[in-house]
Amino acid sequence: MPSNRGLLLLIILLLSLLVFAGCVGIFGPNLKPGQDLFEKGDYQGSLEYYQTLITANQTNAKLYRLAYASAFLSGQRITAGKYYQAALEAGFAADSLQNLAVELWYDRALRVMGQNAWQAARKAADQLSRLAPGSPQDKFCQYILKGKQKFDRGAHKGLWDAVSDYHQAANYNPTSGLPYFLMGQARYKNNRTDYDAALEDYHAALKIEPDGAFAKQARQDIKKIEAVKQKMNAFWGK
Repeated sequence: MPSNRGLLLLIILLLSLLVFAGCVGIFGPNLKPGQDLFEKGDYQGSLEYYQTLITANQTNAKLYRLAYASAFLSGQRITAGKYYQAALEAGFAADSLQNLAVELWYDRALRVMGQNAWQAARKAADQLSRLAPGSPQDKFCQYILKGKQKFDRGAHKGLWDAVSDYHQAANYNPTSGLPYFLMGQARYKNNRTDYDAALEDYHAALKIEPDGAFAKQARQDIKKIEAVKQKMNAFWGK
């Protein structure tokens, strides 16, 4: 038999557990550690934290929404899809969740386009067309992809049309330097002696978005074009 003191401690412990369980039920699980990791860019760490809560059955709609974003940004998009559905089933607002999905897929599209990963870009654009057809994000991606297709074909008129498509894309997102980076590539491919026009677009891209996913390649292209320009000017005595 436990002593009176031991029995009292046991009762206090049980009451504390009941209070804790009640607080979780009233206030929801403690999401802050996962949110802190997310803010630091540790998406895998935040996902793992949220998954410990899910395993412990300490769940709510907000937890699933946060787990969705963490899984998406850590590259686990099948898992992200499961948490997206779980958030809906738990009562998270469908419009808000869809807006988040559009934001995540659009950010991914911009990033992989800038990295010259066009297969991934098309998949991201397809998701945007499904989630938000006709939206500025959808139209931006569609114009970029149209221009890229013409760029790859390499025909003279097609390259001018690609520049036009990229201009159209820029109208839907003036904060992205990607269209100008792609314009610079198209202009230089179309006319290897029109250095200034291509360089103007490259510099515009970096001015708008100096840390964009395309920035490293843009700086490399600028260096190459300027070297060719200097060499040709020296040859022609300019």
